[in-house]
Order: sequence, then C-alpha cells, then structure tokens
Amino acid sequence: MIRSRVFLAVSLVFLFILLITYAFVDFREREDKAYDFYQSESYRKVLALYQEKEIPAGELELTILSETISQLEKKLNEKETTKELQTFFQSRSGTKLVEWETTRGTYFHIDDPYLPNLKKHGEGYKRALITKILTLTKPIPKPEVTNLLLKLILEDPRGMEDRFSRALANLLSFPFEPIGEIESDFLLQSLHFLANASNTNLFHQTAILRGKNVNLRSGPGRENSEVGKISEPEEAVCLEEDAGTETIAGNLGHWKRCYFPNLQKSAWIFSGFLTEVPPNPALIAEFENRFKSVENEIRIDFEGWNGNQIPATFFGDYIPRDSERISGETGFPIFGLSKESKSSQRICKKLSGDKNYFEFSFQPTDSDLPISFLELHLNYDNREHLAYSLSLDKESIWVNKNRYVLDGEKRRENLSLHIGSREGDKWNASLWRRNTGLIQSIRSLPMDESALQSGRYSWEICLPLAKEPNREKVILFEIRTGIH
Repeated sequence: MIRSRVFLAVSLVFLFILLITYAFVDFREREDKAYDFYQSESYRKVLALYQEKEIPAGELELTILSETISQLEKKLNEKETTKELQTFFQSRSGTKLVEWETTRGTYFHIDDPYLPNLKKHGEGYKRALITKILTLTKPIPKPEVTNLLLKLILEDPRGMEDRFSRALANLLSFPFEPIGEIESDFLLQSLHFLANASNTNLFHQTAILRGKNVNLRSGPGRENSEVGKISEPEEAVCLEEDAGTETIAGNLGHWKRCYFPNLQKSAWIFSGFLTEVPPNPALIAEFENRFKSVENEIRIDFEGWNGNQIPATFFGDYIPRDSERISGETGFPIFGLSKESKSSQRICKKLSGDKNYFEFSFQPTDSDLPISFLELHLNYDNREHLAYSLSLDKESIWVNKNRYVLDGEKRRENLSLHIGSREGDKWNASLWRRNTGLIQSIRSLPMDESALQSGRYSWEICLPLAKEPNREKVILFEIRTGIH
C-alpha cells in the first residue's frame, strides 16, 4: 500500500515536471524560432540562437541572419541608439563593427558574414540584399553605394518587383561612383522594366525634360541648393514625389526626385518641367532577353558538396578530397601532378543543347608549373574528344598552347572562353575578362568535320583529378555556360 502511494506520488511529480517542461521549453526547430523572433523585431534573440562564428548551412537561416544584421545596423545609426548596442557588436567575435565617416557624421557598419554564404541569384540572397538596401536611412561612402548598386542590378526583380523598386529608389538617393557603360545599360533596363510594372512605386514614372537650363535641387523646393542644370530632351525616371503643390512659371505641380541616366545621379526637379512618356519597349525587351539568357544558362557551383562524394551532376572516376571555403564560397581544389604521380583521372558533366561561352571563376595558384584545371570536350560517336584545355601557373593562364600573363594579384579571377566561328575541323575561340579580350583566335584541337557540320555532338565540362593531393592547386568556384 505504501509502495503504491509512493509510486503514485513519484508519477505525479514526474508528470508535473513534464507539463512544466512542455509549457516553458520551446521544442520548435531553430529556424522557426529565428523566424518568429525576426518577425517580432527581437533581433538580438535571433543572434542568441547561434554561436558567434557559426555559419548555418540552410538558406532560410542564413537569410534571416543576414536580414537581422541589416536591421541591427539600422538601429545602430538611429538618433536614439544606445552605447550598449555598439558595445555588443564591438565585443562580438562573429561580426566586425566598422565606422565610416560620411557627410552626416559617423555611420556604424556591421560586416555581414551571412550574405556571402547565400546562393547568388537565389530568393534568399535577393531578399537579404534588398533588406540591406531598404534599411539604409542615411548616406554611406560612395564606393559602398556603388557596390550595392552593382549587386542589385545583376538580380532579376521578377516576383518581388515592389520591394526591388523601393530598394533601387532608396539606393539611387545616395551619391555613387560612376559605373561602366554595360552596368549603366543594365540599370536603365531595370528601371524601365519596373516603370512598366503596375505594382511598383516607379509605375509610369519615366519622363523627358522640356525647357532650357532647368535647375536641379538638393531637396523639394526652391529654398534648397542648386546642384546642376539640365536641358531638354534629358531623360528621367522619377523615384519619389513631395506631397506639397506649388506654381512655377505658370505651371502647377509637385517636386520630384528623379534619376537622370546621362548624369548618373538623382536630384529634385519641379514636375512642371517634365512630360511623362511610356517606358522604352526596346529597353524592356533587352531586360527580358538578359534574364532569359540567365534562365537558359547552366550554372555549376560546389555549394552543398561535402568532399566525400562526387559533386552533384558529375560522373566519372572520383577521388575524394576536402572542399575549401574562401570568402563564404565553397571551392573545388584541383591539384597539380606530383613527381611521383604523372597520371590523373577526371570527372565530367554532360551539357545539353548548343553552347557558345564558358565562364569560370577561380583562385590563382602559386605553382611554377601549369596546372590543368578545366577541360572542354565534344562528345560524338559516343566518345569524348578534347577541344580546349585550360591551365594555370603563378603568372599565366594557358588555353591549349596560347598564353596570357595575369597581373600577379592573388585575387579571385572571373574569365570566360567565347566559342566563335568554325573553320574546317576546328573551333575558333577567344578568352575574355568581362568586356576586355585577352586572347583572340584560339584554335581548338582537331575534330571530326562531318560531326561538326551535322551537329551530331554535345559539350562536356571535365575537371582533371590528380591522384595525390599536394600544395600546388587551383581552387575552382563556379562555371557558367550558355548562349550569349
């Protein structure tokens, strides 16, 4: 009897503990907790869920953490910011607090360790980038604005037009360094596409100027300082409008902040000097073609590859090796041949459809001898035929027997091989760095001319694998291929 009462009492105590634990312990997944904390603006609680130097593998967690950093950076730069938040980031080992001196005093910037780990062009990356831009409430240094602008205009805004257009409008309110001709075209294409989308703040905001020597001002109103003069038919895309109305030169209107593509800056102008025009259909078509080519593009990276198994979508005789993480990206190490081992294996990826460019991103090597790091094969008659072999040493890149001397900087490089015309049994290609041609007229190895003429072939990308890892290596980050 006594034993049964003791057993009952113990059971009740145990049940009570279980109920208390269930009531007060949160058993949800960490990403669910992080999401709820972020939605409730409990940003410090989001960070508390993670170790200071931890970089999660999941895209959702990385996105929430990156957006959390942006929101806390915004708080750091508000007037009522306390020293306690600055002290928190100064002592936090997982992030670095940087002070930028600007025209409006010190700007506190937090280096974001999470954004570089998100997959570029993915939904999470775009969301985190847009949040970073939307949380800017006062000027930052021109190079930083330019960096964000160049990142933003490379992204496809479709599916998030409203937030994208507000981010672009916010970013263009700050001065930035001049950007190149191609980048300017990309920016103009994006602006006209968004001006044609009814769910954005830029809808129907394309205009041309009418008048001579019209004043541009630093703010809405004639009391603000003049920052330049323009004359018709200057183009403009207007980003925001002041609520007040006034009459100037007999015209009733508003003050608008507009971006002027030819000046590469935004300024305030009276709407009475503007005539609305439809967005340019040619620019919209260029925008759609640009992202259509991206949709058809094949992108190969090594995110999610653990080293023990062959990278996804490749086939062949794989030799396990450890991945390398550099600046937030996973790289595939390709080793040079050692004195002991003169042979190598390779893994390949089959490509469908025609291809006329191969873009590759890599970390240069310190090797004195060339390391073969990428091969392009044509497959016909069920056999692989080597067309181009790319190699690197500490000074140069080689494409077949053609050499280009690099500038010696040990930074990440991004080059592309453009496949041009065919002459007989050989392809003719050229090597490029962005818009600069490095080597022209690079002949492929001989192929079967009848197979080339009939189109009975497909491309393959192959990565050579030395059997014994060593200190001399090239780190390959990404390969893109498609049709320009």
